[in-house]
Amino acid sequence: MSWLVCRRSTAYRVRDRGGITVERMGPLHLGAPMLEWGSISKTVTARITERLAHAGIIDLSDPVSEYFPETQLPRTVDVLALATHTSGLPQAPRNMVATLGEARDPYAKYTNEYFDAEVLPTLAEQLDGTAGSFRYSNLGYAVLTRLLEVASGRDWWALAMDEVFAPLGISGVSISPDPKRVPLLRSWTGGILRQWTDTGPFIGAGGVHGTFDALEQYATAVAAQSNGAKPFGWMADDALWWHNGHNLHHGAFIGVSYDGSRVITVHTLGHRSGRADRIAARLERKLPLPGKDPALRRR
Repeated sequence: MSWLVCRRSTAYRVRDRGGITVERMGPLHLGAPMLEWGSISKTVTARITERLAHAGIIDLSDPVSEYFPETQLPRTVDVLALATHTSGLPQAPRNMVATLGEARDPYAKYTNEYFDAEVLPTLAEQLDGTAGSFRYSNLGYAVLTRLLEVASGRDWWALAMDEVFAPLGISGVSISPDPKRVPLLRSWTGGILRQWTDTGPFIGAGGVHGTFDALEQYATAVAAQSNGAKPFGWMADDALWWHNGHNLHHGAFIGVSYDGSRVITVHTLGHRSGRADRIAARLERKLPLPGKDPALRRR
């Protein structure tokens, strides 16, 4: 739907060993607005999962059905399967969009109460036969979000602050930002283009807002604590650990080199899905890391 947007904006920054190599801030990215991180929020949920497992509150091998018997999921669908997109659950719940209103804001109806009553009992029926193989699933991360809340007795945002953002020293993040700080995108007729509403367990799949600097600082801090291993819940190509996100008109990408020396941060407003990834790929090609062949890239 990017063709509806009359004014777009792009921001990116590449840091090498702490110094800025290249940077651009588009007009809508000036002044530290609160930007949607989209599915980069999943890396926060993955880190919560890892922290609760280390604390003994959950085990990665715990079957989901131990927490939610009503799902009737096989015991092979465990916490680890949700976190690694190998549960066999589809990308989104079935019957997600049944009305015009739901098409305009498909996640808005998924309060915790609705999710528990209408989605959890149908999960076994929604398995698609791909369990054990990678299939990206927003639904899987929504289930994981609810599981973490039930196991810990805390809501997802409290977990995110207690287990991730506060320990990493990250500020400038929220799941309910001041609307005045969220960039307004307008159509060619001047109307305001509304964003989707992440509610209930889908907050853990895509609900974080934050400043551009907070996004970069988060990626840097997670990589610094990874001890040379891919951060749990992140993706990898031949040069970077990375994750991306896109929520209607907002797109985001973070990538960190394996040794932590390079951080690539991209955010787009009003562009099509995948634009942030393509910008990151272009930056990788133009500014290859020493010893890396720029022709060998994931994207």
